[in-house]
Amino acid sequence: MGSEPWFIAPPDEWRTHDITLPEDESHHAMRVMRVSPPDVITVTDGAGRVARAAVKGDIEGRLVAEILEQKTHRPPRPRVVVYQGAAKGHKVDDVVERLAELGIAETWVYSSSRSVVSWDDDKAQKRGERWRTIARSAAKQSRSPFVMDTGAALSWTELVRRVAREQLPIVLWEEATLPLRTALLKEPNRVALVVGPEGGLAREEAEELADAGAQLVSLGPRILRTENAPVVAASALLWHYGVIG
Repeated sequence: MGSEPWFIAPPDEWRTHDITLPEDESHHAMRVMRVSPPDVITVTDGAGRVARAAVKGDIEGRLVAEILEQKTHRPPRPRVVVYQGAAKGHKVDDVVERLAELGIAETWVYSSSRSVVSWDDDKAQKRGERWRTIARSAAKQSRSPFVMDTGAALSWTELVRRVAREQLPIVLWEEATLPLRTALLKEPNRVALVVGPEGGLAREEAEELADAGAQLVSLGPRILRTENAPVVAASALLWHYGVIG
């Protein structure tokens, strides 16, 4: 596709011959980007479908564009998922943005015994909405046909339950001796990466994840900040499997 302005419209806004942008995207297109007929834009459904479309006008403030050409992209393999320990300030915001730009499939935030922050249900929901907005913006900025899934904080119990279901769960732990590259399967469909919070994972937590089927691995002799470790490890995974580089 070309270098036209890039927008996201969910699958239910796609018709045979045209696409209707949701309200927020329509506002950004018409009021901020000053898009108008017969401008050509690029639209993705966030699940692999991308189209070039000519703007026709708007209906009740929502932009409508006629599909000129479209292509469906296959998701990269393996599907990389990151479970990120809760962190204070805007650190998780930064993690979500960077991982979404890299093309990570999912990022979920969890609470643990050494997490320095905790969120009630209302705040967790608001954080989840914020992270979804950040993931959408990052997908548009990086011109990705896929929008990363993300959401509110998971409990420790839910994290362990999810890890037990993963095909290849890997835990970054500062006391581990197994290098990351030696833990990787040849052609997995999915790799799950668990990153500890600012205070790290307690030994009993690391052991519980290992009992659930995860491999405890090291990135090397240096201890990285919680907001840097997932970006470094995810980049290494994507390079190893030929998704980038």
